[in-house]
Amino acid sequence: MRGGKRLKLLVLLVPLLILGGCAGNSKDSQSANKLPTNYQTALKQAKGQTVTYYGFGGSDTQNRWIDQVVTPMMKKKGITVKRVPMDIDTILNKLTTEKEANKKQGNIDVVWINGENFYNAKKLGLLDGPLNNKMLPNMKRYISASDPDVKRDMATPIDQLEVPYGNAQFVMIGSKKIFNGNYPTSAAKLLDWAKANPGKLTYVAPPDFTGSAFIRNIIYETVGYQALNDAPATKAGIYKVIKPSLDYLNELKPYLWENGKTYPKTTAQMDKMFADHQIALDFSYNPMYAATQKSTGQFTNDAQTFLFDKGTIGNYNYLAVPKTAPNKAAAIVLINTMLSKKAQSEQLSLKYGAAIPPYSANKMPQEITDKLNDSAEKNNTVPVKTLAKKRIPEVSGKKIPIIEQLWKEHVLNAN
Repeated sequence: MRGGKRLKLLVLLVPLLILGGCAGNSKDSQSANKLPTNYQTALKQAKGQTVTYYGFGGSDTQNRWIDQVVTPMMKKKGITVKRVPMDIDTILNKLTTEKEANKKQGNIDVVWINGENFYNAKKLGLLDGPLNNKMLPNMKRYISASDPDVKRDMATPIDQLEVPYGNAQFVMIGSKKIFNGNYPTSAAKLLDWAKANPGKLTYVAPPDFTGSAFIRNIIYETVGYQALNDAPATKAGIYKVIKPSLDYLNELKPYLWENGKTYPKTTAQMDKMFADHQIALDFSYNPMYAATQKSTGQFTNDAQTFLFDKGTIGNYNYLAVPKTAPNKAAAIVLINTMLSKKAQSEQLSLKYGAAIPPYSANKMPQEITDKLNDSAEKNNTVPVKTLAKKRIPEVSGKKIPIIEQLWKEHVLNAN
């Protein structure tokens, strides 16, 4: 009789235990889907988690740094890193689809993002925040909240929805042999040189970001940054301002490789053309790119980095956490680890891209500054102070696709 009563009691308790377990899982799920309030909480919650990092798959040096430096650092904290190489357009489409489906959790924890993509992600409400100093001690330690690149990303207010990750600036890489050491340091000099040496210059067709940056640098040279920055973000408004720049590009066009009838489709294609001395000039958003290419044997000591006298476009790239990230605690630990002095110091190595840290000038550790200057001297790249002095900000991310469309209509498809 007592055994029967015990059996009936167990039957009654089982549904309650199941419901209790579901409630506990639901609470854990809700907790995982919220940003932790501070770093210590994040570290505790993240132990045992796998954090997925979605970034541009085309950067071998960046991927190597994640795999060989950041991943082992995270493993010591009890967290596994899963790196997923994917173009940012595909990432944003994935996040947008999740939002439209009202999905509470997806599978992207941290995304590498900037510019017009950040503008679109913010407008669509895809990112979580605030990402602040309480949860990211390395941001507090090395990055000033007053820095322009902490406040705005290509004119879009950041509002603590992303964190500086990398420091980029457009540079020219010229052949010492072909230019004989006399590099074209302005748009006017570039045009004169092209006319005297037809077929030896080109640029990658937009929407490739390097080709697009070259076009914007020409706009800055011919009409000025302020004019473009002040222009309304409309096709008519921008065309009115940049028409002299489009005229310049059309004047340059017949003196380009293949008479400007076609353009390289990728930066890799242009790199090979430069390495083979088919063209005299290459471009990169990484100021140390020539050094990294030399270290792998892609370029020789013939490659010399230089800037336009008036300066070149600089921007930051960032890390963000999607609202649908399933492991937000681990995401915070990953971002903080990437910003650490140890990780950033390792990234100064040529095999990891010799990337300039996103640290503020007044918070940059002296040993990092010394390493960058030493590398610049050894590899014919531009010193950090010169880069900073000649850095010109980006215009609004809203304007970039409009500029690219105008180039397509008035230069690429011009008669």
